[in-house]
Amino acid sequence: MKRLLLIRHAERPIIPDQEVGNDVVLTQQGVQDSVKFGAHLSEPIISINSSPIERCVQTARIIADVKGYPEEHIVTCRDLGDPGFVIEDGSVAWSHWQEKGHEAVNQYLLSGKERWSGFSDLPLAVSAFREKIRTKLLDSPDGIHVWVTHDTILAAFASRVLTKSLSLNEWPYFLDYLEVSMNHTEDLMYSYSRWNRSAGCE
Repeated sequence: MKRLLLIRHAERPIIPDQEVGNDVVLTQQGVQDSVKFGAHLSEPIISINSSPIERCVQTARIIADVKGYPEEHIVTCRDLGDPGFVIEDGSVAWSHWQEKGHEAVNQYLLSGKERWSGFSDLPLAVSAFREKIRTKLLDSPDGIHVWVTHDTILAAFASRVLTKSLSLNEWPYFLDYLEVSMNHTEDLMYSYSRWNRSAGCE
């Protein structure tokens, strides 16, 4: 079976308000959870892509090490972060977080219809990102593709491809993920899952 997991990176420290936090890396718990996540994956890993931000790269590298996937084959991709496919102009988009607060921006990413300055046209951006995933799965053998990203990227995409939009209470926590699979008719199917630290993936 062909599957792609779009995963939020593992645990990091709290980022203070009014800070972007691009230099914040994983906690020790985040490192341990990444090991557990990788160990849970039973199928071969076909590819690993990651946001260029270090906490995502750390998560990707740990999963790669656990699964015996060569670290040098990990590809960093700015669609997954810095700035991510939802952002057109990072500095302009950041002003919305500063002025409106995280909850308002998060709600916009989940279900907003209007277009805010600095952000991509979300329906078009989601459609283009979905096609990149579809192409990746079409061109690959059976197995898992692992794409490590941030909560904003995962939330915006998942909320707009699932049959029902996510609520703020379903906002992605560390290592929550969207599974995208391709069936025999080459249609994409989506499943949103919470990470269970004690038991592994749910």
